[in-house]
Amino acid sequence: MNRRRRIALGFERIEALLKLLDDPQRSLRVVQVVGTNGKGTTTLALASALEAAGQTCGAYLSPHVLSYTERVMLRGRFVSKEGFAHAMGRTIEVADMNDIPATQFELLTAGALAMFRDAKLHWAVLEAGLGARHDATSAAGPEAVVLTNVGLDHTEYLGGTVEKIAEEKLASLRHGVILILGTDDLRVVGVARREATRAGADVVEHEETEVNCSEEREDTYLARNERLGVRAAEVLLGRPLRRAEREATPATTRLPGRFEVHEVRGVPVVVDGGHNPEGLKAALEAVRTEYGDRPLGVVFGALKDKDVGSMLNILEREAHTLVLTRPALATDGRVLDPSWVEKEYGPQDATGRRAQVASDAGDALRLAMEEMEKVDGVVLVTGSLYTGAGILGWLRRGQ
Repeated sequence: MNRRRRIALGFERIEALLKLLDDPQRSLRVVQVVGTNGKGTTTLALASALEAAGQTCGAYLSPHVLSYTERVMLRGRFVSKEGFAHAMGRTIEVADMNDIPATQFELLTAGALAMFRDAKLHWAVLEAGLGARHDATSAAGPEAVVLTNVGLDHTEYLGGTVEKIAEEKLASLRHGVILILGTDDLRVVGVARREATRAGADVVEHEETEVNCSEEREDTYLARNERLGVRAAEVLLGRPLRRAEREATPATTRLPGRFEVHEVRGVPVVVDGGHNPEGLKAALEAVRTEYGDRPLGVVFGALKDKDVGSMLNILEREAHTLVLTRPALATDGRVLDPSWVEKEYGPQDATGRRAQVASDAGDALRLAMEEMEKVDGVVLVTGSLYTGAGILGWLRRGQ
């Protein structure tokens, strides 16, 4: 699967592959979730709410952190390794037998749709990988699109302004599609209205839903994304969720590496992707909501196509200790060498000390923890989901 990891534009490969798989998307009601941040949490919350309302649902997510099985959920559970291997093996076989040079993401998308069809599900909620104009999930012909938010990320593919990126993320709109907005950013709302009018789509504008008072939820980015997923489900169902359905919907939707909390030697370790400035700010906001003003140690690793300078500027104001490390993609040319980051940017922590460098994720976490143990602090691992993968792998091996 890894040998097919590349970005390729156009729908000819995914459409040909879906046709050979007997167009599984045609037996499903498809929702596509697009945006810069929060897509995974919104996808799971939407799928969970539909399940609670009695509508069987599958969720397709990206990227995975520790296992490819994290990309596919059937009725609220990650698919088994055996089920995943069988479905994806069949999809790869069909592609190879018919000389379809499908990318990894295209194979995963087609295989997930086939799994949903074979499980006789009603709904498929698909998290877009990159934009929408050339994203394989758009080939499934969604009847609804949920837009979480828009920030400056993947600018080399999507454009250099929020407005241009919004256009790319809304490119799957078609006549009769429902667009559900999760943002009230006037730049994005303006583009959404224009693109929906052009396509003949309907717009449901951003509206904060009232939190169930029994939940006593904090107003973090995770809670906001969850509320968007629930609201999208209500729009699709054409009615509010009943009390029992709300109570059956998990109050907290978590994916690996998205504000995942561990405790090591009494030190809270929060792993959160935070792969762009907006995502990093949201992660820091959530840490402060959960842990107040406790000193913060940060383990940071990023990829080459990210706005590393802006993220480091944010961390220089927040981190009492800053350790640079290498994301867990040893053979991937996108990884930034932490030694290069230190030399190029010369980042300091909030106390004025230069950032430390530890290429090994476990060593990086140990350095940050040693400092935080002294001051009753908290460690945040961020900068990329792949940085989180390295740390989570270390944690689950028993430290």
